[in-house]
Amino acid sequence: MAVKNKGLGKGLSVLFGDTEDVAAKTAAPEEKTAETVVKIGLVEPDRNQPRKDFDAESLKELADSIREHGIIQPIIVQKKGAHYQIVTGERRWRAAKLAGLKEVPVLIREYTEENAAEIALIENIQRKDLNPIEEAEAYRRLLDEFGLTQEKLAERISRNRVNIANSLRLLKLPEAVKTLVKEGKISTGHAKVLLSVEDPAKLTLAANEVAASNLSVRETEKLVKALDKTPEKKKPLKNKVAYDETEHMLSRKLGTRVRISRKAENSGKIEISFSSLEDFERITDHIR
Repeated sequence: MAVKNKGLGKGLSVLFGDTEDVAAKTAAPEEKTAETVVKIGLVEPDRNQPRKDFDAESLKELADSIREHGIIQPIIVQKKGAHYQIVTGERRWRAAKLAGLKEVPVLIREYTEENAAEIALIENIQRKDLNPIEEAEAYRRLLDEFGLTQEKLAERISRNRVNIANSLRLLKLPEAVKTLVKEGKISTGHAKVLLSVEDPAKLTLAANEVAASNLSVRETEKLVKALDKTPEKKKPLKNKVAYDETEHMLSRKLGTRVRISRKAENSGKIEISFSSLEDFERITDHIR
């Protein structure tokens, strides 16, 4: 019995020849699919590559391996003017530069922008190279730039639509919390619980508490419930007595009711009441 390919889509099969019929449909003409060697300075990363963060220590280890054994798996690129844009293999390219290589092996292919984005996402997901925020941002790009629905995207990359929807929800997190997720200080499970907190300031405070105290997801749920039960405390107005005394003083001098209300620490408004046109003229004359 043939063993089924359990990958997340056809992208890697296309790249590495696991499925010949799919490769034939997607690859460039035969003369452009053979492995070749190009100067490393002619190869450049794709600015839309979903992976943005590369661990320095991991890159150093790969660079040491490349220095000793070379690049075993060629980098997939497509021609862009005088340069070659990376479709998959940016980490290998970065490590090769770190190792001091002058040339790198490449496979030159031709893809549409949409296919290149899909393949880059699939490769990174299969290798678990993306942090949860990078993965969500890659989904968002495919949906927004190429007009895909979540259902169509799920079908194209062989992912569950619910998983894609849950991933996209992470993009609603405040930037400070996204950073905690990117750095692995809070997990996707923590983030999903925290998303139930509507106030961004409270959400950020809770996320920092989760990271600092290394709370479990269950403990995070308890923390969020406690936040919901905590009544909003109003800050006491500074110098409230002074404002009350000023209200009384102005009321006596103007012979009418005066009310001072504060909107912020150093701003507010003064309301002067009058009961008739004559009363209004009397008050304005007094002020003049």
